[in-house]
Amino acid sequence: MEKKSSASTFQKLSWGMGGLTENLSMNVIPTLAYNIFQIGMGISPFVISLAMSASKVVEAVSDPVFGSMSDNTHSRFGRRRPWIFFGAIIISVVFISIWFTPRHVNDITLLGMHIAGSFLQASYFIGTVSLFFIVFAIWQIPFSALGLELEEDYAERTRLQTIKVIFSYVIGTAIGSLYLITQMKDLWGGDEITGARGVGVIVGIAMLIFGIWPAIFCRERFATTHEKVPFWPSFIETFKDKPFKLLMGAIFFVFVALFFMLPLLNYISMYYVCSDGVHNVIQWNWKSPFTFGLQEKFLTHKELAGYLGAYGAVVQTTTQILSVLAVNRVSKRFDKRTILLTGLTVAIIGYASSWFLFNPSLPYLSILPPIIINIGLCACWVLIGSFTADICDYDELRTGSRREGMYSAVTGFLIKLSIALVGVITGWALVSLGIGGSDPVLSEHQIFTLRYLYVLIPVVSMLISVAFIWKYPLTKVKVVEIQKELNDRKALQAKA
Repeated sequence: MEKKSSASTFQKLSWGMGGLTENLSMNVIPTLAYNIFQIGMGISPFVISLAMSASKVVEAVSDPVFGSMSDNTHSRFGRRRPWIFFGAIIISVVFISIWFTPRHVNDITLLGMHIAGSFLQASYFIGTVSLFFIVFAIWQIPFSALGLELEEDYAERTRLQTIKVIFSYVIGTAIGSLYLITQMKDLWGGDEITGARGVGVIVGIAMLIFGIWPAIFCRERFATTHEKVPFWPSFIETFKDKPFKLLMGAIFFVFVALFFMLPLLNYISMYYVCSDGVHNVIQWNWKSPFTFGLQEKFLTHKELAGYLGAYGAVVQTTTQILSVLAVNRVSKRFDKRTILLTGLTVAIIGYASSWFLFNPSLPYLSILPPIIINIGLCACWVLIGSFTADICDYDELRTGSRREGMYSAVTGFLIKLSIALVGVITGWALVSLGIGGSDPVLSEHQIFTLRYLYVLIPVVSMLISVAFIWKYPLTKVKVVEIQKELNDRKALQAKA
């Protein structure tokens, strides 16, 4: 018998809108960082990778702290909502400050020491990026925890995550178009650096609005904890959970594949697929947003890369929304484990296809591999939260505690460690290949190596993820049994 949903449709939509802020926070910086700060400003790619990697390490360490604090918060507004409300304000302010990294900084002398302007510029960038990802945890961990506890039913949990993912994909169209938007000189009155500052302000405001929304309109099922759960016992207990360890092993390597690919994709697109010349593009002007037309136009390789990113984002969003709706549909009939294994297999095919579809003679084919990859990963993004909610039930059966905050935090901890690891490796690889300075010129050997790594590392990582999910034990039948036992236990406690 199907259970009644624990949350109203409006509450589901309100929580799902937070996916807009989550996607903007996690993906705008990786999408634009190398294009704006390395190719545009000339900041070393190693500095950029160091900034993002260092911030992820610190954020990973802070995530469990915020998760534990959220689990143990007692207020009339609940455990999660106060953190979500104030966190949204902080992350929007810090995010905007990143894009005002000084373009040029003069050397200074401080306490008798000569400090290079490039060092000060790099320090500002590293500092603001690191601070952003630290404060992002203040908002993101309680937001994720709130999503884990909103729904009780096995299938409804997948539907709830589907709503968030759809919102996330809708804003993904804008993210893919941002680099092109930064280059609209008539809009910003300057180059892409000026454009990036305008875009940063607009995105920051959007993050504030959609980040606060769940705090205002959602309600919590578990407004208080049964009892205070100390940090270290809670943290250690989480790593004793076998299903959770298998799930996190799989997700770790998914993120290794994804974030290793993103920086390389920019260089492959801009310096291999794209070239200066006359290309057919869809002509669009922000002053007449509903007027379109195909036109031959001379484009630089950077401009063509921007167009490809925008076109890919539109097609990708459409296919992703259709994919998550399909995942939501089949989740009623198939086990989550089977669905996720299928998605990972599709993603592997997408990575492998890039060797053939990244073709300078047919540049528009280059939008297909990322689309195929993300169709496969749709199953992953929808099911991570749904899997974790099931694991929280399993954990409550074992320990008697509801620890959605800690599970959200440890999930973030491992994901961010993978991103940090990949960031360092990617930055090292780019520097080792001699890629640096503004608008670099890449040799055939450098391009071949980038393409080779783009295929090899993600495919191997995805195969490891498949191996972890293959062993995952919490089937639909098992989760239903766990929930029945929990309900029986609560009924006995109520009678006692």
